[in-house]
Amino acid sequence: MIDYSKSRVLIVDDSQAMCSSLRITLSNFGITRSESSNSAGEAIFRIRHREFDMIVCDYNLGDSTDGQQLLEYVRREHLIQPSVVFLMVTAERSYEKVVLCAEMAPDDYLLKPFTAETMRVRLEKVFDKKAVFSTIYAHLAESRLAEAVEECDRLLQAQSRYSVDLFRMKGELLLDLGREEEAQQLYESLLSSRAIPWARLGLAKAMRNSGNLDLAAEQLQVVIEEMPEYLAAYDVLAKVHEENGHPELAQESLANALRMSPGNLVRQSALGQVAFRNGDLETATRAFSSVVDKGRYSFSRSHNDFVNLSRVQMENGEFAKALQSLNDARSAFGTAPVVELATSTMETLIHHAANNAAASTAALDKAIAARAEAGIDLAGQTAIDLAKGCFVNGRVDEGRQLVRDMVSNYYDDTMVKRSVRQMLDAVGRGDESKALIEDSVADVIKLNNDGVLLARQGNLAGAIDLLLEAARRMPQNVQLGLNAAQALIVESDRTGWNEEHMREAQRLLGRHAAAHGDLPKFKKIKGYLKDVGLKFGVKVT
Repeated sequence: MIDYSKSRVLIVDDSQAMCSSLRITLSNFGITRSESSNSAGEAIFRIRHREFDMIVCDYNLGDSTDGQQLLEYVRREHLIQPSVVFLMVTAERSYEKVVLCAEMAPDDYLLKPFTAETMRVRLEKVFDKKAVFSTIYAHLAESRLAEAVEECDRLLQAQSRYSVDLFRMKGELLLDLGREEEAQQLYESLLSSRAIPWARLGLAKAMRNSGNLDLAAEQLQVVIEEMPEYLAAYDVLAKVHEENGHPELAQESLANALRMSPGNLVRQSALGQVAFRNGDLETATRAFSSVVDKGRYSFSRSHNDFVNLSRVQMENGEFAKALQSLNDARSAFGTAPVVELATSTMETLIHHAANNAAASTAALDKAIAARAEAGIDLAGQTAIDLAKGCFVNGRVDEGRQLVRDMVSNYYDDTMVKRSVRQMLDAVGRGDESKALIEDSVADVIKLNNDGVLLARQGNLAGAIDLLLEAARRMPQNVQLGLNAAQALIVESDRTGWNEEHMREAQRLLGRHAAAHGDLPKFKKIKGYLKDVGLKFGVKVT
């Protein structure tokens, strides 16, 4: 018998009566430390502020968010450790197909009605599997991905009863480590014996990461033909098509997925962005309107949803509606500097399009002041919009500098460079785009290479000075940030723990954790940081 007495459980169900019923059922197994949430948003708040050993979640949460979306969000955002048990409860037998096609599945699920004995048997099975995987989870918690792969191999050699799960985890780890060739060999070996959708999707990811976009697209098409409900394949295919210079096919792929699952707001937003870049304002308006309307109670709601809708309304010449969308954003999210920056930047462009020069200039001043006041690092579409606002208001030097900063921060992102070119074309400065982009890319590559070279030559102090200065100038540039962090860690590893430098290394890693925490290089450096901490008896979180 498993001892559940120390387990902390979160029950998520929009019915208070069902929460009470589940709490009583769990108490029969010795689980007394349980609490409940009646919405996905409340559940995420609790998960952010407390650690749970198990989450029991109803599939239908009744607030435009379902349990599957909650599961995907908390895992994607790393709000729960892999060791946490996630049990889905549902009355919908169609959920069996959802699980079969989900890239992120719960540890198990129960179909209502079920008995306490059924739940006990399922929980014992899930906790047994978690125990088998415990060493792997411990390695993952310490960012030791290579060791986790080795443990997968050890368990597979021992003919584990969870071999399918181990193969799947090993493939994902190899992709995280950037070991695409090994991952490809693993997935091809699995597919040689039988058709496995997740293995073919993994093979496509390995091909994409290796730059084989055409082959990746072929594999994804096979996945979709074999299992049209496997929606994750459509998302990856859309990215492959855009990277391969076929944005219209990317839009088609997302639209096909949304026809089957229209409630996915992340995918709706992605469709809106692709459609906008493609000049399909009708589809973009429909997609962003859906995100704003249906996302009213969503835990992933953002002021950028309103800004995106406003941008499309402006392009449609609906200036009053565009300004109202910005007012709605301010009403919903307040006047925090990041909200003020995004809304005032868009307001600049709307007033310019409406030939209201004075209002455009005033909004631009407000946006720049909000950025300066809070020291906001510009990123994404807001940076491009602000640069455009500078250009259309005659502040050309500021616009050029924003472009240089944007390209320098994302010098290896083809989508960013494409968006910058489109913006420069729109403001009549297309002739400058080649020089601005190429010079910025060349500058950052030289800075990065010079810093790495100094480190290899043994001049760590020089490398650290150069890379830290570059990272401060280009805070969103992940390669510079990671190289600077690595140089700082190497210094402590070789010469002894330097508290100030190691705090800076942790700060640099923290800056990029949300957007780039899944990068193999990020995980490798994070693991190295913890190893050096252990070497000198310092606990690193």
